[in-house]
Amino acid sequence: MRKNLFIAICVLPLMFSCSSPLPASDPATKVLQILDQPRKYSTVPEKLFNQLGWQLPDGGRNVKTIADAAAAFDPKKIQDLPANLLGYQASWHIQRFNFYGLDWDITGLKLQPNEPMDGMPTLAIINGGSTNWYEFLVDPLNGPGIAQYLAQKIPIILVTIPGNYKPGGWDQDNSERIPEYLIGQDLSVREGHIRNAIYTFKLVAEGVRLLLENISSGPLLIVGHSTGGELQFMLKNSSLKPRLRDLSLGWGSGPPASIKKEYDEQIGTRAGRVERYGRFVAWKARSRSPEGYVSAHYVGPLNPIQAASPLEVALKWFELEGTRRPHFKQTLQDIEHQGMIENAKKIETEIRKILTDNPYKIIPKTVIKDLFSPSRAPLENYRKMVWVVAQLDANHWNPKEPEKSLEVFTAERFRETNPDIPIRVLLLEAPITHYGHIERARQVAGSLLAATEWISQ
Repeated sequence: MRKNLFIAICVLPLMFSCSSPLPASDPATKVLQILDQPRKYSTVPEKLFNQLGWQLPDGGRNVKTIADAAAAFDPKKIQDLPANLLGYQASWHIQRFNFYGLDWDITGLKLQPNEPMDGMPTLAIINGGSTNWYEFLVDPLNGPGIAQYLAQKIPIILVTIPGNYKPGGWDQDNSERIPEYLIGQDLSVREGHIRNAIYTFKLVAEGVRLLLENISSGPLLIVGHSTGGELQFMLKNSSLKPRLRDLSLGWGSGPPASIKKEYDEQIGTRAGRVERYGRFVAWKARSRSPEGYVSAHYVGPLNPIQAASPLEVALKWFELEGTRRPHFKQTLQDIEHQGMIENAKKIETEIRKILTDNPYKIIPKTVIKDLFSPSRAPLENYRKMVWVVAQLDANHWNPKEPEKSLEVFTAERFRETNPDIPIRVLLLEAPITHYGHIERARQVAGSLLAATEWISQ
């Protein structure tokens, strides 16, 4: 493993850093040196950010050829490509598991590097809402995604939560799509609604646990992007605990829902969010729209799709990925992600109603007892943590008042429950958004590798 060229020896409080000049070094080592300095948050300057990463053996051409040939290309075609062309060997996995008396499928695309770095963990990347593994393997134009870069250095597993991958993709309008909870099996609207109503974080976490146990070994880091952020915290004390080693890495990740609730209350947005989420129905998947992506600030100036306006970019994005991307969010999971315990009674009523006389004999109270498990995720007994965040990630970073950002607030809460451990917030000072991994894949991969290496030291 690369040795640090600079050791910060500092007795100042946590929010200050040493002022010793950094020696000249390669870009990745400079990020390690930045992480060595205890601050409320640290910055990777844009010039340094643009130097991060490395080239691919084939420039991503072989995967792009496969991706260009189909609207929703078969992942098994990637595993058939020679490893010497890619720099890694791919393998596709489907894990079936039973929860609430029903079978569910969760998938993983594993990328094993030909020449892995010593002492590094497997990095499991889990999609957020309305996306899947495609987003981390390729960008909307089928250029190389962060997984292709990271897989040159460390083992990668791209996990797609149950329902969000469909072989061949979806051909219905977004609002009419039924999640693919069983791979290759079409479900009725009625069964889709029942499954949506019991789609708890507890269910998803169990699928992730089983998949990772069965297709990987050794040290492990789990990075859940966006809505997937809580999964690493929920699995902290699971059977994966010895492999997770009480370490934590985030990239555009949601904190435990208990912290999210506190943050909303502090900045004064909680009441409006509770009212908004109170209008959603737990059993109905919620479709996404180009207009919604614009209003959520998901479209930035470095999106690989170029057009005259953010809306035109979003429209083209949805058109290009309209088949392989699910473009829906499981509403119950999203409600739990936001920690909307104020709406608990309404949600419980909806679950009981949809499960009335259900043919699968699912008992409502079995589901209800699992509700809001992300709000109960443990906040203590960590050894090291890094939160990586993009400058234009509007829901996670406040460029005008950085100390009021969600990631800074989250880090402070974890510092309270884990005193005297290294906790870092790493801001990528570049005009990238929540979807920075498709906007600057090589550089984001370099940033995440440096954070992974720092955590693993």
